Formats: sequence, structure tokens, C-alpha cells
Amino acid sequence: MPTMTSADLRIHNQVRLLRAVHDAPEPLTRASAARRMAIGRNTAAALVGELEEAGLLHEVPAESGGRGRPTTRLVPHPAGPIAFAADVREDSWTLAAIELGGAMRVLDTGEHDRTPGVFAEIREAVRRHATGRLAALGIAMAGPIRDGRRLHISHLGWDEVDLDEQLGADLPPTAADNDARLAGLAEARRGALRGVGTGLHFHIDFDIGGTLLLGGGAQRGAHNIAGEFGHMPLTGSPLRCMCGVQGCWSLDVGTNALMRHFGEEPGYGAGRGFARRVLERADDGDPEAARAVDRNAAALGRGLGALANALDPEAISLSGLGVDLLRRRRERVEEACRAGLMEFRRAEPPRIVEGTVGEIGPLRGAAEVAFDAILTPEWLRRRL
Repeated sequence: MPTMTSADLRIHNQVRLLRAVHDAPEPLTRASAARRMAIGRNTAAALVGELEEAGLLHEVPAESGGRGRPTTRLVPHPAGPIAFAADVREDSWTLAAIELGGAMRVLDTGEHDRTPGVFAEIREAVRRHATGRLAALGIAMAGPIRDGRRLHISHLGWDEVDLDEQLGADLPPTAADNDARLAGLAEARRGALRGVGTGLHFHIDFDIGGTLLLGGGAQRGAHNIAGEFGHMPLTGSPLRCMCGVQGCWSLDVGTNALMRHFGEEPGYGAGRGFARRVLERADDGDPEAARAVDRNAAALGRGLGALANALDPEAISLSGLGVDLLRRRRERVEEACRAGLMEFRRAEPPRIVEGTVGEIGPLRGAAEVAFDAILTPEWLRRRL
């Protein structure tokens, strides 16, 4: 292993300080940053001064706490880097800007025609809003991305869509990933799974997708497509999925499953409004709608139990339609999960919790992977 020079160590600690500021749930003081990094206060003061001079970090007075020496908070520099994050749904897209520390504001939104032409809209939106501060772009996609490049969304008929070709070469450094994995990453870093060693997250929209999180990191697999739990035969469906597999879990959980229950044709990124009406009808006592919601909740729980047997999570968080199912049918979800657990596990089932990041989970996760590209020694050396 190469020996770290004093210059390397300085860069290493500067990156650690920027990462600490970015990850902290509340703005850090210089002293709290020093404690978090296990360094002396004088070292922390020197690092803060260097990063302030470089236009990356800024100290502002904290609210007065009474007697004693006034303190300061570490916040993003007004001229510091920002990242863009895009969330591409099956029928719409959103673009947001994020600064160090995670503060986010939506820049643009739009609907699209469910073809890869949406990427031209994303490119144009990025160009429209970009400034010299833009350092990286993260994109959440509603489908698996093999090897980080080839996108597959079976229910839109997208197969082997080449992201490099679609995005072009004129964008800032770009990282694209699956929406469910990014929603899980957001929960691990800023939500319900913060501090959880082994967790599972599932984002439910038209169907269900998920990710395994170990120590806060989303597992990607050999070809960057790990986590397609929705395409495992966990609930015994006799139907054939549009992905080509028979009996996928996603056939029984999500908006498409609610539509199928009422004889509607699912797929092609349509039906969210229909699903919302089904939930409302169930709330109003409609027996057919209630049965559809019950079946969704029971299928969700059965799949969670099977996966808990295999992966032994401390906690499982849900987002999207998963939150609606948990709020309306928690008991049914938990009963089905417990019934699917091996008997010795049933006394201590995993916690099933609502995600706290909310509907912006994929967008928030896309912002996190964009900042992962920024907060590196290589990027900082170029910046300095």
C-alpha cells in the first residue's frame, strides 16, 4: 500500500470534514466536527480555514445559547459545489439542486411520452438551470441498470437502452441507479434506516423494488442490478411477468396488482390515479376495493417474511404505496410476514417501518450518489 504523504493526509482529512458536514442531521460546530472525526480542535480549525479559503465551507454564528464563548456552525459556502438530481418516473420527471448538507430545492418537473425521448428533456433542463457551481448529476430510474449503463424497464418496453448514448457527453459527471435502491440509500443516510447495520428497503409504485443495505451502503451486485426482489417468486402467482419470469412477487404488490384485481390492463406506466381511487374506496367501506387492498397487503407481508428468513434484517422500511398499505393494513402486513418466518424467528420479527424521507426518496438518493462523486480526494485536488 502506498505511503500517505502529509499532503495526502491533509486532503484525506479535508474530505472527511466535508463528508461529516454533508452527512450530519444538523449543522455541525467546529468542536462537534472534531469529536466526530476524532481529531484535535486546532486541526479542525486549520481544516475549516483551508476549506473556507477554497470556497467549500463557511462558518456562520450559531444562535446564542447564553453565557460563554459564542460558537459557529459549519454550512455550505455560497460559492461551493452543488449537485443536480433527476428522478425519472415511468410517466414524469423531476430535477432538483442539492448543496453540501443535503438542502434541496426542485428546479423543474415535466411529463413525458414514456419513451427514451425523456432523456432529451432531462439534458435540456440541466442546461437551462446549470451554473458554474454544478459539479455532478445523479439520476434515479424506475428500472434496473445493468453494468451502470444498459437500462431495462419491461413494462415500458425499454430493453438495452444505452444511457451513455441517451445522456450524451455534455452533462457533468453522471451516476444513474435504480430508484428503489436510491430510495433505500436515502433512508439509510437521512431517514428511517439511519444507523441500522442490516436493513431492507422497498419502494412500491407500479410494482415493488428493493435493496439490501449493509452498514448504510446499498448493495449493487456483480453487474449493478442486485435487489430485483420483485422478480422473485415469493407469493406463488400463476401469472407471467413482463420481465419474462413466471410468478414474480411484483405481480401481487403495487398499483399494477390493484388494477389487475379490477380487470384493468396494467403496465406502461399508467394507473396511479386508479390506485388512489381504490384506496379511497376501501377507506369508504367498498368491499371489493377492501379485498384488493387486503390482497396487496398480505402479498407484501408474505414476501417480506421470506426475505427476512434469507437476509436477517434489523428493520425493513417502505416507501411509496408501501406507506399507504402499512397505514391502512399494518396488522395484515405484519401477520403475513410473521407467518412466513421460520418458527424460531417469530418471537422477534424485523421491525417494519414507514420510510421518513417520503416520496422524494429516489430523488434524495440520486443526490447522495452525485455527492459521492464530489466528496473524493480526486475531486478535491482538482478543486484546490
